[in-house]
This record gives sequence, C-alpha cells and structure tokens, in this order.
Amino acid sequence: MLQKSARETLMLQHSSRLAFLFGLIFIGCLSPDLKEYDRSNRTLFLFNFTNSTFDADTQVELNRALREELHSKGDFLLTDQQDAAKLGLYGEVTLYRKEGRLYDNLRNPTRYELIAGVRIRMREMDSGVVLLSTEESASVQFSPREGFPESEYQARQRLVRLLSRRIHQSMVAAFRSRYQAPVP
Repeated sequence: MLQKSARETLMLQHSSRLAFLFGLIFIGCLSPDLKEYDRSNRTLFLFNFTNSTFDADTQVELNRALREELHSKGDFLLTDQQDAAKLGLYGEVTLYRKEGRLYDNLRNPTRYELIAGVRIRMREMDSGVVLLSTEESASVQFSPREGFPESEYQARQRLVRLLSRRIHQSMVAAFRSRYQAPVP
C-alpha cells in the first residue's frame, strides 16, 4: 500500500512539472505585441549603430537585422524622418569575439563560439526621457567541419538575428512599462 502511494505521489509530481513546463512554453509562444497601443506613440527612428570593436561591419549587419525584426513584428513603426518619430533607438556594438571552443589533437580549433554585445538606449524624441538603457549579448557556436557544418558567415547571421530578437524584446518590455495599455 505504501509503495502504491509513493508511486502516485511521484506520478503527481511528474504531471504537475509537465503541466508547468507546457504552461511556460505556451506563454513563451504568445509574443505580446504592441498593436493595441496608438500608432503615433510607436513610431521609431532607428539611428545607425556605432562600432567600438575591431570587427568591421558588425554594426551594419546588426542594424539591418534589427530593422528586419522590427518590421516583421510590427510593434514599432519605423520612419525615415527623425522629426516624425516619437521614439529613437541608439546602439553601440561593444563586443565581438571569435573563440575556439573545441580543439583537435594538433590544437587546431574545430568548434568556435561567436560572442557579440551591444549597448542600446531608447528614448522619447520630444522629451528626451530614456525608456531603455541596457546591454544585450548573444553567442552562438559553429563548426565548419563536424556535425552540421556551418560557415562563419552563417553563424554570424544567426548571432545577429538572435541579438536583434533580444533587443526587440527589451524594447517591447520598456515600452510596456512606460505606457499604459489602452482599455478596450
């Protein structure tokens, strides 16, 4: 009798953990957007990012990927005119590094890690109030020879897309904390 009770308790624990995990996944899949907010408050001017690393064009790739991310989500409405924007986003690439992670017998790297970091700041254009001032980072691993072979260029594109997603999530959270959602 005692063994059956322990088994039932264990099954109950597993089922509650599984339900919690599915709940987290479901909530994570629901990406809250900003479409219920006024369009005029969501206009954004994306300034060109600067680069303080020795790697050329990282800021250009990140700016392009972030522009694509913002356009695809539709949370912020990008504008080409600085005067027409309610918000402005500034950024600086502060870290870009390629490190060997796995080596062969001759101490040549067979697996690499790309690491990037960026400092961002989003502010209201008219008042100058800073809504977001943070640093985001991302890293990806790749290998040109083992497993699923991937070039450094492909890994870099994955890294930039991941970093732009994280920046977008930070922007949405900052916007939501600043502005109240309209009541339907």
